[in-house]
Amino acid sequence: MKILIVDDKEENLYLLETLFKGKGYEVVTAKDGVEALQKLREETLDMIISDILMPKMDGYQLCRECKKDDNLKKIPFIFYTATYTDKKDEDFALGLGAEKFIVKPQEPEVFLKILEDVIEKYKKGTLIAPKEPIQEEEIYLEEYNKRLINKLEKKIQDLKKSEQNVKHLFSVLEAIRGVNQLIIREKNIDTLLQKSCDILIKARGYNVAWLGFLKDEKTFAIVVGSPLNEDVSRFCGQVMKGDHPPCTEKAFTQKDLFMIVNRSRDCGNCPLKNIYSSKESVIIRIEHNSKLFGLLNISLAPDVYIMSEEEELLKEVAADIAFGLHNIELEEKQMKVEKEIQQSYERLQKTMEDTIYTIGKIAETRDPYTAGHQKNVFQIATFIAQEMKLPQDKIEGIRIASLVHDIGKISLPAEILSKPSKLNEIEYSLIKEHPQIGYDILKSIEFPWPVAQIVLQHHERMDGSGYPQGLKNDEILIEARIIGVADVVDAMSSHRPYRPTLGIDKALEEISQNRGILYDPEVADTCLELFKEKGFKFKS
Repeated sequence: MKILIVDDKEENLYLLETLFKGKGYEVVTAKDGVEALQKLREETLDMIISDILMPKMDGYQLCRECKKDDNLKKIPFIFYTATYTDKKDEDFALGLGAEKFIVKPQEPEVFLKILEDVIEKYKKGTLIAPKEPIQEEEIYLEEYNKRLINKLEKKIQDLKKSEQNVKHLFSVLEAIRGVNQLIIREKNIDTLLQKSCDILIKARGYNVAWLGFLKDEKTFAIVVGSPLNEDVSRFCGQVMKGDHPPCTEKAFTQKDLFMIVNRSRDCGNCPLKNIYSSKESVIIRIEHNSKLFGLLNISLAPDVYIMSEEEELLKEVAADIAFGLHNIELEEKQMKVEKEIQQSYERLQKTMEDTIYTIGKIAETRDPYTAGHQKNVFQIATFIAQEMKLPQDKIEGIRIASLVHDIGKISLPAEILSKPSKLNEIEYSLIKEHPQIGYDILKSIEFPWPVAQIVLQHHERMDGSGYPQGLKNDEILIEARIIGVADVVDAMSSHRPYRPTLGIDKALEEISQNRGILYDPEVADTCLELFKEKGFKFKS
């Protein structure tokens, strides 16, 4: 048994050839009616299985030519088509003399059974075509043209429908794009949900869209809808209060990601049922990492039906919104944690400053004439550092170091600290040891700043004339240079047991005259500007 298969699509030829050869049949193939006729006239064939829609010569014309040819008309002719599927198409095909008309696709077992039935009848001589072939050429051409026109009209309708579907899908894609852009820039959940609804309504032309954000398993924290009118607002308010429509309860219990709801059947007590004439609505779970963030419900317009591609796109919209909500939630948690950390840091900072200040006060009790000196230095040095726009960590180091810069004096004899006359050389050498003593006291404490080094260097001078190490210029920490200037200003403008106050003007004159010699020029300029132009005053 040798079968001729006629089809313009390679994949169809391959599938049928494989099927028939697997059952022991010989197979010959052709890609159009012209090639098929040539092979029919070149070799003996026992059956023809042909598609209809093909180039050069279609299946109808091929069947017509076969049934007109005395050498070919007895060969069983079977139409196997996916394009001409109307009853009138079948009637015309059988009217040409075809033995069978089969619509694609068919299960292989079913198709083979039909084929074997035709073969058996053919062998027995009992195979009879359902209809006598159309003899008159005029009738044939009239019917043939009707079939072509009908098919052309269907193709045009299909193209229009496809075009409309493409437009719809493009609209949904535009909505996805709009929602994604919204997710990137919008960090307020209410606004994100409301604008997402607005985008969906505008892009696709749905009747109503509403979004609910859950605060727990079945309680909504936010429900928003579009279009923004009295009916939708009332509905959103009812849902917020727990008066859930049937689709919402269904989404909570069934766990299906995407559900199409028949309004007439499933929405008996929905507040929106009698307001909008939707035939269907869809409800989509807004999920990310198995967590349900909320629900998206869309009521379709009467002439709108959800396509499978659109379903996937709407799932994508819901997934994108869920991802956006997830990110907002993470950011809010992160901000909360950061705020708590900042508050804890500020509490620790204040506790440390209070502790350091208390330690400094203990040192000052041995020298009542310098009471308040470290606090004054703290204020001057802090303002200078801020005006110089130093990094915050350096400012914090200056604040702490200034409160304990003279802590080394705690080990010096009180008689020297409060001596009412000028110090002798030995006494002055003892005084000059207080930076080193302060360093030794503080060096084992793990501050986040070089507090011990700042205290050690606060009497160093730019020309190397300071103590205890004789450091110069950039060898001296900027923090120590600032505290050094603040220390001189307060010491000269304050009363001492061995002299009356020299006054602030004398102190500023000292800084100005030794700018760049003893004192850092930028620090000196900032200090002078602070007092002369910005009217710095000590805070009590």
